[in-house]
Parts: sequence; C-alpha cells; structure tokens
Amino acid sequence: MSYPSVHAVLAGAFFIFASAASPAIGQTRSTTTAGDDARMQAERIASSIVLDGVLDEEVWQQAAPISDFRQSEPIDGAPASRRTEVRVVYGDNAIYIGATLFDDEPALIERALGRRDDYNRADWFLVSIDAYFDHKTAYSFGVNAAGIQFDALLQSTDRGGAGGGQGGNNNRAIPRGMDPSWDAIWYSSARLSPEGWTAELRIPYSMLRFSDADRQTWGIHFIRRIPRLGEQAEWPYVPRIERDNLLARFARLEGIRDVNPRRNVQVSPYTVSRLQTEEHPEVPGTSTSSRSVDVGGDVKIGLGTNVTLDATINPDFGQVEADPAVLNLTAFETFLQERRPFFVEGIQIYEFAAGPGQLLYTRRIGADAPIIGATKVSGRTESGLSYGVLGAMTGDRFRADRTFGVGRIIQRIGTYSSAGAIVTAYDGADIDDGQHLRTFASGLDWDLRFRDNAYDVEGFFSVTNRSFLGSGLRLEDETGFAGKVWLRKRQGAWNGFGGLDVFSDTFNPNDLGQLRENNFVALISRIEHELNGGQPIGPFLRAFTRLVVNQRVSYESGLDLGQEFDFGSRWTLRNLQSIGLGLQYENPFSGYDLYESRGLLAWKKPASFGLRTSIRTDERRSWQLEPGLDLKTYRGGGREVELGLEGRWNVNPMLSLSGQMETAWGSAVPAWASNESFWRDGTTWRIGLESLAPDELADPQYVTMPDDGGALDALLAGATPYATDRYYVSIFGTRDTRSFDLTLRSTVTFTRNLSVQYYGQIFAARGTYDRFQLQQSRDVLLDYPAFPKRNEFGLNSFQSSLVFRWEYRPGSRLFLVWTHGRQGEDRLNPLAPWGASPYDRSIGNQFSDTFALFPQNVFLIKLNYTFLN
Repeated sequence: MSYPSVHAVLAGAFFIFASAASPAIGQTRSTTTAGDDARMQAERIASSIVLDGVLDEEVWQQAAPISDFRQSEPIDGAPASRRTEVRVVYGDNAIYIGATLFDDEPALIERALGRRDDYNRADWFLVSIDAYFDHKTAYSFGVNAAGIQFDALLQSTDRGGAGGGQGGNNNRAIPRGMDPSWDAIWYSSARLSPEGWTAELRIPYSMLRFSDADRQTWGIHFIRRIPRLGEQAEWPYVPRIERDNLLARFARLEGIRDVNPRRNVQVSPYTVSRLQTEEHPEVPGTSTSSRSVDVGGDVKIGLGTNVTLDATINPDFGQVEADPAVLNLTAFETFLQERRPFFVEGIQIYEFAAGPGQLLYTRRIGADAPIIGATKVSGRTESGLSYGVLGAMTGDRFRADRTFGVGRIIQRIGTYSSAGAIVTAYDGADIDDGQHLRTFASGLDWDLRFRDNAYDVEGFFSVTNRSFLGSGLRLEDETGFAGKVWLRKRQGAWNGFGGLDVFSDTFNPNDLGQLRENNFVALISRIEHELNGGQPIGPFLRAFTRLVVNQRVSYESGLDLGQEFDFGSRWTLRNLQSIGLGLQYENPFSGYDLYESRGLLAWKKPASFGLRTSIRTDERRSWQLEPGLDLKTYRGGGREVELGLEGRWNVNPMLSLSGQMETAWGSAVPAWASNESFWRDGTTWRIGLESLAPDELADPQYVTMPDDGGALDALLAGATPYATDRYYVSIFGTRDTRSFDLTLRSTVTFTRNLSVQYYGQIFAARGTYDRFQLQQSRDVLLDYPAFPKRNEFGLNSFQSSLVFRWEYRPGSRLFLVWTHGRQGEDRLNPLAPWGASPYDRSIGNQFSDTFALFPQNVFLIKLNYTFLN
C-alpha cells in the first residue's frame, strides 16, 4: 500500500465531507416538536389497582390517554406504524403507568425471555421520569412482552465536566444515554391480547427523587420498540438532530399533588461459601485447595425524598464477570470497565471528566487489598444542588491501610445550565521504608447553555497534589493543574465544538483517578453533520459524518506532539443495513511522543494513515453480524491489520447467543523495545542483565557483551552518560505481532427470575522485535545490528464463568458460580542462546498449550436477602 501525501488525504477527506453535506445546503427544517409544549395529566386513584397486565379498572378508563407516537427509528419523525395508548395514574405511595400496545399481527409480537436489565430483542415499552424536572437526569423503567424488567438512569449526553459512566453500556439497542447499572425495586405485569399486548407498571415513590412541593410537575417520555419492524416510536417526539437535548424535550406530567412517599429502606445481608483449587506453589503439577465462608451486606436508606445512604461491609463480587485478557504494548496501563454493583450503581453524580481522563476511577478501590467497607451519600436540595460523598477503606484481615474519599456537588443554573466541584483524597501506606502517599485532587466544571439550549460553553479546571511522607516529614511534593474550555453547538443538522485543553507536566490524578498522559496543550475541533436533517436521502435512510482535527504541543517545552485528522461516517441503507467508513491521518507534519521511551528521550513518531470500515446487517432479523476491518500503515514501512466479527443470535425466546472474534497482526511496526544499561569496563562493554533503570535495581548485574568491533563506541559517542562510563538509553526496533481473541456469551432463561449465563474468552498473542536501533537524540535513531538481546514473547489465556441466577423475590438472589482460568506467559531469556522462539509457534499450538496449563477453579454459592421497608 503506497503512502498517501498530506495534500491528497486532506483533499480527499474534504471532498467526501463536502459531498455528504451538499444536499442539505440551502434547506431549512422546522425543529418544533411535540415535546416543546406536550403535557399529560395524571389522575389520582381512590381504590387499589391489581397489577395483572389487564387495564380493566375503572380508573384506567377515566384517565385521558396519549397516543400521538412518532418514529425515531427507522424514519425520523414518521407516524408510528402501530398505535399506542398510555395512561398515568397515581396513589399515595406509587405512580402507575398503563400502556395498550396495539398490533394487527399479535402472533408476531416478540416475547424473548432474559435476565433482568437485559434489553434483549423483544417488543418493549419504556417510560422515563424526570422527577426533579431539571432536564439533567431521569429514571427509566421498561417491560417487554414477556414481562422482563429493565431499569436505567438516563442522563443528558455530552455534559462538559461529567459523563463517561463507568458502568458502561455495550448494547447498542439500549437508547442512548441510558445506564442500566442503576437498579430499583418496582413491579410490573405484561399480557398478550387479541389487539396486541398490554403493560402495567407500579413505581413506588421511594424509588424516585423529587421535591417536597405539594404540587408536582415531572418530565415524562415514552418509548415503544418493535424489533421485527426495526421501529422505535416515542412520545413526545424529539428529532434526531436534537437528541443531545432529549431530557430538555420531555413532556410535562401534571396533576400529582399531596404525595408522601414511604422512606426507602433496603437491608441486604449475604453469605458466600467458596472453594478454590489451583496449582500447588511448591509442588508443580499437583493441586491445592482452600475453602472459606464469608458474610457481609449492603444497606440503602432513604434519608428523605431527596437523600440516599448506600453502604457495603465486606462486599463480595465473586459473581461479577472476569476482566478480558488484552495485549497492551503501549506505555500506559490498561483501564478496565467497572463491573462491581456497589461502584456502578448511582456513581454518575461522582464522575468528573478531566479531558481524556477521570478524577475518579473506582477500579483503584480494592485493587491492592480487599475492601473492608464503603459508603455513599447522595441527594439534592430544593435549590437544585446535587451532592454526593463516597468513602472506602481497604486492607487485609480488616486492617485498613488505604483510605479513599470523594466529595462532589453540581448546582443547576437556570433551566439547562450547571456548574460543579469535586474533591478526591487518597492516603495509603504503600511506599517502602515506612513511607506513605497522600494525594488530593480538586476541580471545578461548568456547562453553561444559551440560546434555548442550542449552544454551550463547557469546561473544567483541576489541581492535583501528591505528597510522599515518612517519619512525620514531607519528603516530596508535586502539584499540577489541567483545564479545558470548549464552545459547542448542541442541536441542528450541523453540530460540533472547538476548544483548548491544557495539562501541565505534573498533573497526576492516577492514585484515585485515571489519566494516560499529561504535559500537553491541545487545540481540538469537531464538526458533525446529519445529512438532510436526519431524513432519508437517495438510497440511504439516514447518513452521518464527522471530522475531527487536533493539534498538540508539549506544555513544558512547546515541543510539537503532532496532529490528527479523523473523518468518520455511517450510512444506513433503506433495508436497515449500515456501512461505516473512517479515515485517520496522524502526524502528517511530524510530531513527537513523550512517553514511548518510558521516561527517557522524546521520540519522533512516523506519520501514519488509517482506514476502518464495518458493515452491520439488518437489525430486524433474529441474528445480526458486524464484520469490520482496520488497516494502518506507517511512513517508512510498517503495517497493522485487524479483522473483527461480532454476532448476536436470538435462537428462541429462551436462548440467546453472542460472540466477538478479533484477529490482528502487525509487520515491521516502528516501536520502542527496551531501555538498557551499558557500562564501559576498561576496554570491554557490559550490558545490564535486566532492562530496568539503574536506580530501580538495588544490586545491578551486568554481563559481558561480545566484541562488536567498536560499534557501540560509535553509537554512544553523542550520548550523555548518567555516571562515569555508564549509559542508560532506549533501544527501538520494528515489531511483528500476531493475536487472536474469541469471546462467547450465552444466556438460557427458564423464567423471568431464573437463568444460566456463560462467558468464555480464549486469547493468544505473540510478538518479536527486529532491526534494532539505539536512540542517540530525539531525532536520531542509529542502526544497531549487533544488539545482543532478543525480545520475543507469547501470551496465552482462557477464562470462563458459568453463573446460575435465581431472583426468588424482588432484590433477593441466589447465585451458583463456577469460574475457570488458565493463563501463561512465555518470554524468551533475552541473553539465551539463539534457539526456539515463542513467536515461531502457531496460534493453534498456543491454544493447545493454553489448555495444557494448570487451571484455577473457583466454586461459590452466594445468597442474599433484601429486607424492604
């Protein structure tokens, strides 16, 4: 593949972007929606409602229904193909929603079973309630035609200082902005009828948060999903070009008055019995086992309608799915998705996005020692101030040696704007020689909306301080700052933002947060366009394009860190298949990497050009496939290719399967290989036995190098020694890698409350370095064919889990879990005689080697019981 010129790529991207945009030029489209003035009246009930999925009580007939649903998918704004009627009534302790979902083909209604919160392929009805009516957060409740429940927290997207929910959402079917990690205890029933199906929902007020006012006005929004038609309809309708402001377009739910909710009190003790088997550490090839019984519990207490206390003591997360194996060859740690329920549920209030990082990364809590206990308190005042406080302690055998704390506030300003602040603290005795580390981070963030929510100025400013303490003295102190200011256009066919990010070289939130790199100033701009205002155009049902342009320089030195031009698009055909296409051009005008050498000199990165494409099949089918291709080439040589395939199949209403397969290979990719110590001992050169910095080794060991005819003398002639005749320098090379990753998931659901879920991943990777070079300066790499160390590796992993889950009453569950893992790493002795290499093995041989590794098995039984007030 020939390497494109700068002008050719920029011209091509501009031509594609301009061509895509041209049909919309000169067109105007009204953005007035039903949500601008949509209202709904809730009726009070005097008698009880039987939750049986049949709307036969008289109060349902007295309540006025809404029915003007319009499509958000597949044709934005078109009338819904099936009629839906929704009524809302309320009592002293709960609000009720009744929905009649007409369908002229009731036999085709999809009623797939699934686990709770599994937004599966089925006919669904959802309601979202903004009980504070602050246009920022709503509680979503859904039920499918088989009676499966789904609940989530719906948040305004693209908030300037927050966002990036750690819980994550990998299901594309779930409406944008919904985080299903939030859980509530509520009640529902669904039933088929000759006209279609009906749904009844009873949501206790204790599951919501709202003001103490006698007269309530809430925001409300309804969604109906019909998968066989690829249709999603909603009331009130919000155009695709305004979806970022969805919560601001909710209808007004009026008529609720004089409600006094019961306090929400949930106490959930648990007991877990565990058996673990693994290889005996002193007698390889034989197994050893250990048994344990443990207890703990969770508590949730509503301290009023607006304040909730959550606490956990000795939590157990044995039923949580294992982290996937990955191949990480970068200079940065791998950040993994938070999966533990206590830290996932309700964590949104605590989030604070610091540019590409976060001031709170809850995976830090419990990473080095078991969690003894943790507590969260969150609430909201009548003036629109939301707040949260989180604290946790960890340590072995209930002896706390690390403490974590977070405090967060967000103040609503006017109808749409907000500003907030955060403070985080960490104190840990994890430094050798009796020292410990104490860190603080604080920040301000803002999201100021204007011109009827169409524009905003968003940003943050944060300061971190890290102190190393010992014997009562402050031994070392480091303070840094970071901030950003962006101007964003939020709605319309054309959207985007432009702004400035600044991160000092000493800004470091990583003791309780996460950030891959600091020391940069970045100019960032992004333009997005919905072709034809999100309406059909030519052979396409809809089309979307975006262009991102970045330029970064070092904050400390002003060194050019490179540029990025990234064009992306997705084109959805009228048959609901879609095609994604992207182009990426990095460092066309040169740029340096401050981190690739792991603490030594900056490295002049070669320019690279990337192409990515993917295809999604028709989502109306019971199965979907999405193949994808990523290709990246480097100036001067080197290529990386990744092929991926995702698939999902609803075999029948009880069984669903999904899988993901990725294979990747790189050839002659320029990259850092190691940092090496060299010592000129008289006329002989010696090299460090370990590739570590000299100050990281208490007793550095060196081995004599073969005579290279004076080559190393010439290479190090321009290098600066760290001590007399001793050098510590970076070695670069070209890297070849091969990897294969296969992940499978399946769920068998016997009833709404009884299921078995399987997860399995097999992963294999290998790599080798060649054509070594010694870095003499940030611009100069000198060929070093006589470099004596080999750098080759192989990684193998297989891990699986089988989880039986029975929710025998609301909030109370029994888990039977079996986890199985085999992991191995084969790294060649860098100074061993030339011989067999782990890189020379095939993927097939790696797989067979994986299953020959000694396994680790964990069997556990966990039972919890939830006491409700």
